[in-house]
Parts: sequence; C-alpha cells; structure tokens
Amino acid sequence: MAASPVVLSQYDPTGQYFAYISIALDKQRVSVEPTTISKSSLANENFLYLEGKGVSCSCMQWIVFNDTPLVVLGLSQGEVWLYSPLSNEIIAKLTTGSTLPVLDFQCSSNNDKAWCLTGDDTVVLFDMVSQTVSSKFKVDECTDLKKLCIVDNDRMLVASHQIYLIDVTSKKLLLQYPGHISPVSFLQLTTDGTAFLSASQDDRFLNIYDLESTKTKSVLVAHSNVVSLSVSKDWAHVSVTTEDGDAAIFEEPLVTVNTGNKRRSGKISKQSNKTITLLRANSSTRLPIIKSFINQDIVNFSWLENAATPYFDQLKLDNLTEAVTTIPKPLPTIKSKQSRNGQNSDISSAKMYKEGNATVTSGDNFKHVESIIQSLQELEGEEPAESLQDRLDIISPPSRKPKDRKRANAGTSSVVLAQALKSNDHALLETVLNTRDEKVIQATITRLSPQLATILLERLAERIARQTHRQGPLNVWVKWCLIIHGGYLVTIPNLISSLSSLHSTLKKRAELLPRLMALDTRITRSLDELHSKRALQYGKDQLDTELIAPYPYDEASQQDEEEEEVEYNEELDDARLIDDGEESEDYSEDQDEDSDLENQASNEVAYTEEHFEDDDEMKVDVEEGYSDEEV
Repeated sequence: MAASPVVLSQYDPTGQYFAYISIALDKQRVSVEPTTISKSSLANENFLYLEGKGVSCSCMQWIVFNDTPLVVLGLSQGEVWLYSPLSNEIIAKLTTGSTLPVLDFQCSSNNDKAWCLTGDDTVVLFDMVSQTVSSKFKVDECTDLKKLCIVDNDRMLVASHQIYLIDVTSKKLLLQYPGHISPVSFLQLTTDGTAFLSASQDDRFLNIYDLESTKTKSVLVAHSNVVSLSVSKDWAHVSVTTEDGDAAIFEEPLVTVNTGNKRRSGKISKQSNKTITLLRANSSTRLPIIKSFINQDIVNFSWLENAATPYFDQLKLDNLTEAVTTIPKPLPTIKSKQSRNGQNSDISSAKMYKEGNATVTSGDNFKHVESIIQSLQELEGEEPAESLQDRLDIISPPSRKPKDRKRANAGTSSVVLAQALKSNDHALLETVLNTRDEKVIQATITRLSPQLATILLERLAERIARQTHRQGPLNVWVKWCLIIHGGYLVTIPNLISSLSSLHSTLKKRAELLPRLMALDTRITRSLDELHSKRALQYGKDQLDTELIAPYPYDEASQQDEEEEEVEYNEELDDARLIDDGEESEDYSEDQDEDSDLENQASNEVAYTEEHFEDDDEMKVDVEEGYSDEEV
C-alpha cells in the first residue's frame, strides 16, 4: 500500500468516531471525525497540533474516563496526554519520568488503573484517580518490548519478538510463548480470557495461543502482510487491513476444524472468508483502505481522498455474498460553504495543493544554486538581443508618452486593506502590500482599525515565512503596525498564542544577529590590531601617505633587493670604494688611515647609482678615476 500522511489511526469502541494522526508540514496533527455523517468536506475542523521540537505520537488508544470518551496519546518524550475531542483540548498529562517514547498504553476494566510501556522496557502503573505513577518495574528476561496486554489484576502479557506472561506482583516471568519473526504489533485477550490473538509487523500470519498451555490453537492467514486488525466483541469475526489496501474478514476464528492432516494437527490455518476491495468508479484505480472496524454483523472501513481527507462507509456482512467484493467509489465533489476546502486550505488562497504531492524543504536548500550560477556565467558578457519592439521604436517612436503611474493614496489603501482582511481575500491584500512608499504605509496603518491589526500581523507572518525574498518590504508593514497599534495589542488576552506564527518567524530571522555582531566585533578588532602594528613598524607618516608595501617588511629581503640593484663599476672597484667583504692580509701599518677612510666611504655608499649622482664629492672621484696611491 502506498505511503499516506496518516501515521496512526483508531476507531472508538463503538465505531462512531475515527481518530487519526497526520503530518501537516513539520508537525503532527490529531483529529477526530464522525463516521456516520455523509460529508462533502471535513466534518470536523478542530485539530490538535503537537507543539514542541521533535514531539511525535508513538501510540494511540481510545478510553472512556468518567463517562467521557478520550483519546490517549503516548508521546516520544515520555508523556501520556489525555485528549478530549469534544472540547478539543488536553485535559490531563501523565509523566512516566523517562524521556524515552511511550510504546503502548492500556487501561484496566474499571478504569482506575492504567499500564504503559516505555522504550527502556519499563512497565509503569498509573493511578488514574490521582493521575500519578504508582509503581515501575522491569523483568530481566523480557527485553526489547513493544506491546502489552492486561490479563487480570496479577498477570500481564508483554511482547517483543516473543510473548511473555509475567506476574506484576512478584515481577517474575511465568510463561513464554512461541514468537514471531518480526516484532509483535497487536495483542488482544479473548472474552473468556483463555486465549489471545497476536500479530506482528510485515507478516501475514495471525496466531491464536492458549493462555495456559502456550500451544497454538489456530493460525489465520491473510493474502498479504497485515497492517491493522479489529476483533468483534463476541469474537465471531476478525477484520484485517492488508498492505494491498484490502479488508479481509475471518469468520469464527476460535473454532478449529480437523482437516485430517496429522502433520498440521494442532496448528490449523484458516484463510479469509471474504475480501472487500475499493475501486475508483469507471476506472481500474484502487483506493487503499487504511482502517477497518467490525462490530457484530457490520464492518466499517475508511479510505483517503485528496491524499489527506478520510472518508467512511459501512456494509453488512450478509451483503457480502462473494469471496471478493469490489465496491466502486466516485470522485467526491466538495461544495463547502465554510472557509476551508477539501485540502484544509483557505478557499481564498491564491494556490491550492494536495498534501500528498507537496514537497517541503527548508530555507537552506541550495541544490539548484550551482546550475543557476553556471547559467548566469554563460549569459555574462553577452549583449541582450534587440527585440522587434526596440526596432519599431527606432523606426517610428511612440507619439505619446506613457502615463506616469499614480502614487498610492493612503485613504484608498486603508479601505482596501480593511476590506481584504475582513473578507479574507488574499489577492486583494497583495495589491495593498505591494506598496513600497513608507509614508503611505504609515498613513495606511494609522487609518486601519486596531481590531484588524492582529489579523494583518498574522497574514504578514505567513508571507514572511513562505517568501523570504519579501522579508524587507514586509518588515516595514510589521514595524509600523507594532508602533501604531502596539498599545492595543498588549491589551489582548492570549496575545502570544494569537501571534505565535509572527513570533516564531521573527525569532528565527533574528537568531543570526548575535553571531553577526560577534563576527563584526572580531573583524574590527583584527583590523585595529593590524593597523597599530603597521603604524609602529612603518611610522604614522608613511602610513598616512600610503607608502606601505602590500606585504610585511623583511629586512633581509630588503637588503638582498638593494644588493641586486647596485651596479658594478670597475673604476669604483679600483678606487676601493666598493666593499667586497674581504680584507687583504699584506696591508702595512702606514696604510691604516687610508683603509679606514675607504671602509667609511664604502659603508656610506650603499645605494644605487642615482644616489651617487646626488653627491658632488663622489661625482669628482668617479670622473677622475684615480685613487690616492696613484696621485
């Protein structure tokens, strides 16, 4: 069966209500729909969203507490919520004391106690009167548990791949039953308490075990893997939903028939007696059944339309005369008089989508950036082609100048904005939000009624979250709306819940501000340190006249460059005015003064040929070309 947005689903014990959990963008949504009303749209528009990062529902059950039907939600962070569909609110929260998910939950017959199973194989007992934890325990032999089933006040069935019978008083293992290949997904005790039915994930076999003898009484075999199952109160029928999207019905599952085969004695298998298949009318397209429920002689089943909307139907078992019953279902026509359509989206929105076909990505998805950059680089440098209109304008220029666009009027904009917010017309609202003049925006919001300020902020938050490129222009609207109507907004009760979308959107946008400020501080500090070091090394005057080299000063490299720039002159070498770093050992004492003068002259001459031309004394010596000894 194809994947659907419905994560968990469950009929109530009477089959009149259907609770299901679906995925809406990045959150899970809980809804309860009546099954007996022929609907043309969503009959119940009240949803419960599981708020919080990473919060999801791991199990769901129906209970009746104080004569009130409640939906029990076992969450992934170790809490159990009691949800009332009538009031659409959480009436109680039970804490297991663990952060691991709650895998299963079951109440006792008189509803004064409740048992739940956590992800660390811990069995937790709740007192439903005080709504507190009474006890916790583990059984060492039982690990990787997934399901539990209450037998009586002293015994309980728990299952992983195998099934165990444990004593809740002594916390000891009593019996062990043959297991399944995959983890057990369903456990239910028979009415008389002598046997129980078990099913596992990705398996088409249903086993019925005798509670005391641990023997297999019967095996129910479906045509494909079982997804969910339902048992009638009198155990006369068992209905299962398979991966193929069919509903299979087994009659008299507890009655064994001896086939005469000695090898199969004691493990009698049964095939399904009747099968229900849904097809689209005038087509061969199958409609997968997501859940079935059997109550006496009536079987209820549900399927999805528009990928997220559940639809229901029911049949009497007497009407199923054939082994496979095919039921055609026409495409529903949704004519809703309310403000929501079949996809649970606003009827005034510019676009409608099916949640089953929607692809949601985060704002940091840059997988197409490289192709866009490459295409822009190819177009870079190319002159735009001359269009036919450009050529016509050159031949015969237009006689009339286009009319100047009229400036938006604040009075008209405020009237249009109020009308768009009251009628929930998104297209009309876009005509007002396209205004870029901040003075007109300020005057428009000033004329706007304070009661519409909250609605305007919600609409702005939706657009900022969906269209990040419009954040700048829309932020101007948000700013003036908060400034002008801020006094009225603080008087509204539950303002945080009303503007939760705006708060989360602006909070997410402002998360990078501290990092950017820290980065700016570090860059400024690094530049200041670099400037001070250069000022100390080269001097402030050189720094101001921009004579600093683009690389750090190195004295050794500078001397190497100067030595390479000095030009060799034979006459200067004969006059011993160039120091070659070597001294002769045969000099006499009377030549010490001359050698000192020559060394002094050679130390002072460490420049290029241009420096020699600036010194008059050196010019004379160079021109004559004679040394003191020759004179």
